[in-house]
Amino acid sequence: MPRTIVGSVDARRAGVPAAPIRVGRRAAAVMAAALGAGLVLYAPVLNSPFVFDDLTLPLGQSPGNLMHWVFGMRPFLMLTYWLNASISGDSPLGYHLLNLVIHAVNTGLVFVVLSRLLALPGYLSAREAGVGSLLGAAVFFVHPLQTESVAYIAGRSESLAAMFILLGYTIFLYRRAAAISWAETAMVLACFALGVGTKENAVSLAGVLVLTDIYWPRSIATGGLRRDWKLFTAMAVVAAVAVWKVFGILARAPSAGFSVRDITWYQYGFTEARAFFTYLRLAVIPIGQSIDHFYPVSHTILEHGAIVYLAALAGLIALGYAWRRRYPLACFGFFLTLILLAPTSSIVPIRDPLVERRMYLPLVGLILIGCEIAKRVRMRTVTGYVVCGGMLAGFYLLCDRRNQLWAEPSQLFVEAAAGSPNGRPYVNLVKAFAGEHRCSAAIPYLVQADQRLPNDYLLDLAWGRALECMGRREEALRKLQRAEQLWPSSEVYELIGDLYGEMGRLGEARVALRKAVALDSEAWTARRTLDAVNRRMEVAR
Repeated sequence: MPRTIVGSVDARRAGVPAAPIRVGRRAAAVMAAALGAGLVLYAPVLNSPFVFDDLTLPLGQSPGNLMHWVFGMRPFLMLTYWLNASISGDSPLGYHLLNLVIHAVNTGLVFVVLSRLLALPGYLSAREAGVGSLLGAAVFFVHPLQTESVAYIAGRSESLAAMFILLGYTIFLYRRAAAISWAETAMVLACFALGVGTKENAVSLAGVLVLTDIYWPRSIATGGLRRDWKLFTAMAVVAAVAVWKVFGILARAPSAGFSVRDITWYQYGFTEARAFFTYLRLAVIPIGQSIDHFYPVSHTILEHGAIVYLAALAGLIALGYAWRRRYPLACFGFFLTLILLAPTSSIVPIRDPLVERRMYLPLVGLILIGCEIAKRVRMRTVTGYVVCGGMLAGFYLLCDRRNQLWAEPSQLFVEAAAGSPNGRPYVNLVKAFAGEHRCSAAIPYLVQADQRLPNDYLLDLAWGRALECMGRREEALRKLQRAEQLWPSSEVYELIGDLYGEMGRLGEARVALRKAVALDSEAWTARRTLDAVNRRMEVAR
């Protein structure tokens, strides 16, 4: 086992690559190959329209003043959207192409990171590390779980933040000496700041660096932390500021943080213990994917068997610690996965407990576990290549199928709605059909859902949207009033207010919109419509 992870004769003798330039050239070749393959694999989605959360972002708008885009949450993410709007206008092609480029760059960076990590333990040969890095990068690129971060424009927050995390981690792993320099510290901190400014989960980079320093070369040791005091002292300050800002956002956000209604921090923790094993299953057997998973909350430690999953997770953590020397890659990969998932899958409530794009970067930790398994399994070389080739082919076909669905958003939501225990996917299904100017096509699916989901608030909401889109306003109003009786929410009052406005019933529209704003002070679209109704009423006087 090497005494230091970089910058020493011992490390080079242990198999750590001594030529970063050569690794960089190979990474550039991997990026180029990934981009070329991606143009084929993701071809169906390159011209697909804005969908789902894309419609809540200022995509396809006039670029206007840059400061209006970047002044607020996730400024570096919004900067890329502004660039797309400046170059592509309202065409989604440019947005999708940039997503693909980011994914190709990340594939090359994953190859670089794996090249170093697979060589660090010292029991993998240079050839094994090289083959493992290439296969691992291929799995990262082609895995169907990645489609939501590539085909989905709003998913760019995940892939772009991952790019900055990987860049910072690459600088950390390939530093010139055993102790990181001030210049390298500044570059890592810059990547950290860019990542957090893209998506808040990039704070996990700090945990990844700490894990690496206490794990290699001797687990669990503090020598690496003392050696890299420059980095961790500076990062502690930056991380404290980042966490303070993130918690400030979470305190106000309606969809994430401790102000989320109907779920407490410990209930979310119970739920995420279950979600972790669902993520593992989707990574190994990516069947049953959905853009809109309905994942029920465990309100108690017993509901949905949460106590069993908590015990299983605690057992895996204990085994990871106990077997850290026997299976270093697997145990490191397991802890790496936990750290990368922690910002979204621990105890900070998020309205959607399970979202596939959260596995975009944590997949690297599972790839390391796969490399450990491949090292331990005895089989002929030819058989090993056949197995790996079959796995990649299977992932490719499943990824291609997901992309075919992303190319037709209505079918994407038809799949999500099939068998769903509530009506939420049907709301988005109606929006997708409306975007395709085929509102009536949603009706047969809503009729079928009525038989399966009686008295479902969200299904009535979907009915109201579909009927309004078809011009059947009185029927739409009855459906929305029924939804109001089931749950008098801000959303349903806003839709009722919009509908009254279309019908010319301005007084009733104002009453409904005032209720919407009173229930949700963040409902800026309802507030904007209310202002418009007030102006119309003043003109009418």
